[in-house]
Amino acid sequence: MKKFLYFSAGTPDGTAATEEVACFPADQLSHFELASATSLRVYFESSQENDADSGIDAAHAVLTFTSGKHKEVIEAICGAIASTQVLSNPMITVADEETSTYLNAHITACASIAVVDAS
Repeated sequence: MKKFLYFSAGTPDGTAATEEVACFPADQLSHFELASATSLRVYFESSQENDADSGIDAAHAVLTFTSGKHKEVIEAICGAIASTQVLSNPMITVADEETSTYLNAHITACASIAVVDAS
């Protein structure tokens, strides 16, 4: 069964100005990039063309976490994807600002989500 990673950076506001919610296929996870001691970008592959005008080169979610705990956060995400126990619910909530639900105790927020526009 295919798995999906869910991110929510806030309550949906009904506009296209910012992305508040995104769900990516887990098999499109490309890589993780440490942005600072407390910030991690989670990148996803996409068949969409890059959007040079907006400055978005790849779909990604930005997580904030306890300083220095990037390895634990990455292990939690990879472990959830690899787990066979997730098969009953294919959607893995990584960070949900609406409900304050996080995959790992070290994740403190989903700071932002950026996607390449489908238009």
